[in-house]
Amino acid sequence: MTTPLLPSSLPLIPLRSPQVLFPHLRASIPLSSTQLSLVIDAVQSNLGGKGGNGERGMIGIVPVADHDRRVGRWGCAARIKSIQKSSDEDDLYILLVEGLTRIRLPRSLPPVLSILPSIPIPTSPYSLAIPATIPSSTDLLPLALKLLPEQLHSRINALPASLLADILVTILGVDWDSKVELLGIPDIEQRCDRVREILLDLMSSKGIQPPEGINNEKPSKSNALIVRSRVPLGLTSSNSKSNTSSNTNPLDKLPEDLQPLFKLYQKRLSELSKTAIETLDRELKRLSKIPPQSAEYGVAKTYIEWILALPFKKVSENYEIDLKNARDKLDADHEGLDKIKKRVIEYLAVYRLKRQLFVESQEKRKLQNSSNLSNEQSQSTEKLDKEVENDLLELIPSSERQSISIPNIPQNDKNIIENDDEPSTDVYRDKGPILLLVGPPGVGKTSIAKSLANSLGRKFHRISLGGVRDEAEIRGHRRTYVGALPGLLVQAMRKVGVSNPLILLDELDKVEHGGFHGDPSAALLEALDPAQNWNFHDHYMGDVPIDLSQVLFIATANQLDSISWPLLDRCEVIECSGYITPEKLSIAKKFLLPKQIKECGLNDTQIKMNEEVLEKVIIDYTREAGVRNLERQIGKLCRSKAVEFSISREPVSPQDKQAYQPNVVMEDVERILGISHYGRERPETNVRPGVINGLSYNGSGNGGLLIIETLLIPGGSGKLVTTGRLGEVFRESIELCFTWVKSRSLSLGITTSPSENPLKGYDVHYHIPEGAIPKDGPSAGIATVLAFVSLLTGRPIDVEIAVTGEMSLRGSCLRIGGVKEKVIGAHRAGVKKIVLPRTNRPDVMTDVPELVRNDIQFIYVDKIEQAIEEVWGKDIWAGGDKDFIKVDARL
Repeated sequence: MTTPLLPSSLPLIPLRSPQVLFPHLRASIPLSSTQLSLVIDAVQSNLGGKGGNGERGMIGIVPVADHDRRVGRWGCAARIKSIQKSSDEDDLYILLVEGLTRIRLPRSLPPVLSILPSIPIPTSPYSLAIPATIPSSTDLLPLALKLLPEQLHSRINALPASLLADILVTILGVDWDSKVELLGIPDIEQRCDRVREILLDLMSSKGIQPPEGINNEKPSKSNALIVRSRVPLGLTSSNSKSNTSSNTNPLDKLPEDLQPLFKLYQKRLSELSKTAIETLDRELKRLSKIPPQSAEYGVAKTYIEWILALPFKKVSENYEIDLKNARDKLDADHEGLDKIKKRVIEYLAVYRLKRQLFVESQEKRKLQNSSNLSNEQSQSTEKLDKEVENDLLELIPSSERQSISIPNIPQNDKNIIENDDEPSTDVYRDKGPILLLVGPPGVGKTSIAKSLANSLGRKFHRISLGGVRDEAEIRGHRRTYVGALPGLLVQAMRKVGVSNPLILLDELDKVEHGGFHGDPSAALLEALDPAQNWNFHDHYMGDVPIDLSQVLFIATANQLDSISWPLLDRCEVIECSGYITPEKLSIAKKFLLPKQIKECGLNDTQIKMNEEVLEKVIIDYTREAGVRNLERQIGKLCRSKAVEFSISREPVSPQDKQAYQPNVVMEDVERILGISHYGRERPETNVRPGVINGLSYNGSGNGGLLIIETLLIPGGSGKLVTTGRLGEVFRESIELCFTWVKSRSLSLGITTSPSENPLKGYDVHYHIPEGAIPKDGPSAGIATVLAFVSLLTGRPIDVEIAVTGEMSLRGSCLRIGGVKEKVIGAHRAGVKKIVLPRTNRPDVMTDVPELVRNDIQFIYVDKIEQAIEEVWGKDIWAGGDKDFIKVDARL
């Protein structure tokens, strides 16, 4: 039997598991019309107009697993027998092929074969001389007679050893991995020994006794074969015709310091991605040729170590998510933050449902595949009887050549072909939103992310982006630079050791934009985009993409103004407002005080603070949205008591010894913390015209009173003077309000005739205290109008009223932001009534805590005239009908 004459090149076709084509056997390959067109084009291109019998209709068949599209180094040259249209599906064709000989594929072949190549790929035939009889040490025939039906015994007696081994593993339902392994063993004696082991294991699993005289021990040479089959691609010897070359240890080719690295590569081979295996194969082969003294040697070795350290397929997760326990833990660890807790629970619920659907679909797919496999195995057994009648196992004469019959294929009916530019469907990827927690410092944004990681059972890693100004810190440095390293994301993946951690991108608003070193915020776009982060490219990792699609990203920021719009568009913004006094009090009792007592080396019986003391510290010694400064003040109290406790235990005379008092009383607060720099924020008690309580929001989560002062200056010309470090928007709003008041001077009783100047002989000075603090934004228009009206009419404003909201030139009240913070600040200052635009009513009802809403009366207005009447009553008008919509402001 001779090796068939092969052409110089062959087009390759993937053969999905569980099929593996061996020489002289047949296989049916389902193809879509698009795939079949590629096959025909490749075959016709391969003919090149020659039309020789040796090249007509020849292709290469490569076994490919359904779960792993990686291509090995062995295939089977085959000849196309026929092409038939499937009766089950419209766009499906059956390609019948017959194997000719084993072929060894070149190393330049892409590691993944997912579509049919449109150009021929060079191959080299690999065949050995086939002996006439099976060696005496191999007992395949007695084993085959035990396993095959009797009607086939007469046919297999005359088969050569090579064909008998291939037929047995094909028709007896041997697993796919063993078939692929046998396809890559061209030596007949080795292949027969390996088939013998497989048949003995098969008989043992079925409870069949081996024939008498068959030794049950496995030959020692198979151990070398198994070791050789696990050697990574590219490190095996290209010449494996002899037993000597097959037993060569690839470690002997590597330097001694690289052997531990290679052993780690062998150990992690099943955990690496396809691209990583190909890259490591190439780099190890190149590294073995570089002198250890070369600088490139260390660079290449470090690169290999980084690839081996990355978790490509390792995951850690708690799939049994208990929403009630998660909510209870969030409530126990965090006070307030109801909106964030609600969103976290929604994310967990949706994630659990989608994860469950994915697992069910995977199980259904596995059951379907297993049923298909069992059906094929049963069908193969049924076909054995038919093969005797139809001569399906008949050897193909080498002189037989058959022309290709090509049916008409509709060109407009195309199927989507799977390729390597799409993520694998075997891994669950949650394409949920990137949560961006925005709020002032110290409100618990980081701890919320930790709680979410604990609920999911994922590892947690924090990346601080504050001050990052180099794009290479995100994407890594190229290996051509000295001291190059991967980016922060790849370093995080190596540190956590799993491919699905929860990564917190802290201080996202502190990332620099543009500059000489690139734009780091632009480098984050790919990482935070669920549509493309499954193939994230780091400059240092080169051709090895990193899968970030399983990573759950949580970002934090103090404000949104400095975040680039494309980056913000990828995130779901969740506002984290500051705490009110009752929430701070609860946090201090549950978390801060026990923590500080423990850090001082004491217990809860040695330091005691009641709620009055804690509330005094909160109100008089802290002025923040979070609780960090509150924790510092409580720490000062605890440390002072720790000193007193230590002194009380020192050996002194009885008359000098003082008893230790564990209670911290109100007098101790001022003695330890000093005089309060804040005190209770209260409105001015001296009521006079031209002064009003506005509301402010400083952008860090704090709100409070904004005292607006106006004053008439005699001897002027009606000019408006503004002071207090006001922004451009604020100044324009003041001028607008001043114009509106002058236009309504007759209705308000400021003047008696339309032609009279309301500011004749006077200037108006508009001032906001705390001039060192910049103030800007359209939110004090209504309060400014009321201040001017109060000044020019001589009517004071009640100190318990605060006003916020903007107005237009026509007198309409416009919506403003920061309502929750402003209302909480007013509540802290003792305000009893707040006037604000009606369009801000939903903000009050949804964002402001119920405790605050119950203590304050809210007045909603649509027109500025309604606000004026609410403050002074309707008798402020000089008479006549007012041209505004009369609506009850208390609705």
